[in-house]
Amino acid sequence: MDAIHAFIARDSAHYADLQIKRIVERVVYAASHPMSGHQVHEHPAVGLREVHSGSYRIIHHRSDTQFIVVTVVHMKQRLSRKRLPGA
Repeated sequence: MDAIHAFIARDSAHYADLQIKRIVERVVYAASHPMSGHQVHEHPAVGLREVHSGSYRIIHHRSDTQFIVVTVVHMKQRLSRKRLPGA
């Protein structure tokens, strides 16, 4: 999230703050709606789901007791297997 903010802030601190706020709002929504979004297309067997916020993919996993954001990546970036547990 720091890297996303720093990248956007090179052009506009205001829009960087706004994008981070939107990402956090989507994370909160996904945490309270566990079936929101869809499976990660590149690795459907891993059991990860994703929701979008603007041009960003929020990859997450829910267990019985936890909601974990695995990574946040720009849609133009390739989703590396290194970023995904169990992939």
